[in-house]
Amino acid sequence: MRHAFTLLAVLAVAAPVSAQVTLPNGMVVPVDSMNGEIQLDAFFASRGEPIDWISDARNVPDTFSPLCDFTAALLLHEAGASLGVGWYNVVPGATAAPTASEIYQIVPPGAAVGTTITGATIRGDARYLGGDIGFALIRTPPHFTESRWNTVCNAGPCASSPGPWILSLSYLSPTMADAFYVAFEDGDTSSSAWNNDGDYNDFVFLFTGITCAGAGEPCTVPGAEGICANGLTECAAAGALTCRQVNPPGEEACDGADNDCDGAIDEGDGLCGAMEVCSRGRCVGRCQVEFGCADPADVCEDGLCIDAACAGLTCDAGLACEAGMCVSPCDGVVCPGDQVCRVGVCLDACVGVTCDAGQVCEGGVCVNACACRACGAGLECAGDGRCVDEGCGAVDCAAPTICRAGACVDPCTGAVCPRGQECTDGACVDVPTPDVDAGPPGGADAGAPGDDAGGAGMDGGRASSDAGPGGSLDSGCGCRATGSRRSGPLALLALGLAFILRRRRR
Repeated sequence: MRHAFTLLAVLAVAAPVSAQVTLPNGMVVPVDSMNGEIQLDAFFASRGEPIDWISDARNVPDTFSPLCDFTAALLLHEAGASLGVGWYNVVPGATAAPTASEIYQIVPPGAAVGTTITGATIRGDARYLGGDIGFALIRTPPHFTESRWNTVCNAGPCASSPGPWILSLSYLSPTMADAFYVAFEDGDTSSSAWNNDGDYNDFVFLFTGITCAGAGEPCTVPGAEGICANGLTECAAAGALTCRQVNPPGEEACDGADNDCDGAIDEGDGLCGAMEVCSRGRCVGRCQVEFGCADPADVCEDGLCIDAACAGLTCDAGLACEAGMCVSPCDGVVCPGDQVCRVGVCLDACVGVTCDAGQVCEGGVCVNACACRACGAGLECAGDGRCVDEGCGAVDCAAPTICRAGACVDPCTGAVCPRGQECTDGACVDVPTPDVDAGPPGGADAGAPGDDAGGAGMDGGRASSDAGPGGSLDSGCGCRATGSRRSGPLALLALGLAFILRRRRR
């Protein structure tokens, strides 16, 4: 997953205090035309929409990203003209408005109020180019939601503030997901004249299955901590993208995450068993002070073998002690593939995340499958519903290889695993240590327990805050985590002999 987890920029809007849209001639819209027609305030009230027709009026978003289940409905028509509405592809870098043949009709002219079109699946239309779309009231010339394609007023009342006429307003529905009301004026315009009353009730359509560009992507919730910082971008009434929190705070667990969203990771009692301690997101066994640690540079403190330079040093949450200094355990770590580093552990952020039907997990957050949303630049839609590198959508790589830029590559290439680990088969795993039960290599005389070399070899490595992920005490303190191979009476006897022989040498 290669999304940037940041809050996207707010879309620019004109923002008068009492209304949101000002035309080039200085007119502030929408207004009540007081001509006996149904005005937008009454229209929204009749639909139970808590929309303020003036303060919520926007001319953005003026382009949209089509999703699945697109529908279009004509809900208000307070004009004599019989016009249809269509969609068009937004072409980046275009210098001319879409032609009539590039506007694809949705609701035909003459349709009655209440007409709803449910079969116009834009994403499945062969004419859809894969990006954003705009809408246009089909007339000559068309009235576009993108005001840049409308007639420019640069004379008469617009001479001092020239610009294109704004002929549609967009209202985000607070009661329906992925739905916008788009309200058009249908009168003629010119470089100096505005032949409309400004109430925007001539044609009002409800489009569902659309969202503003950039919505539905993972983001970071400003000011939130831990798992509560995971969010999805969504449209806001003001025409901006906001970051909506998707995870509520939960019970803290030993998993390298701030589950209760209080800014501390893996804190509190009772996260592990009676003979275990939480270290770097895993419950590991405790060491015994009387047995010491295999590495002479380590000491046993609070149940863990740690660097003697770190003894007595307390680091802030999320930091670990290395050589007497508090550092982030993910500093310098480059996890393989799409894994992320959390508290010194490379992991798949989607492990344990369950998404609803039609959604997939990307970066630990459930998003719509790419068949129903747009993939970002340099990405394409794969059959499993996720956005992948261009050229990888139809590539099936044999495990553990992954697809990058259309080719299957080893995910360990370029990976830098946390300390005490190495990249194997696409994952950072603990560096194996010698098994004391197997006996020293080369026979009984090659290194008896209590030998300086043998004693160190027996527990080579560390199980501490500067050990590899999990801090498995197989690699450190003369003690072991659940599932260790060196278990049972023989291992305890070996430890006891090592301790006695060490005391004798003194």
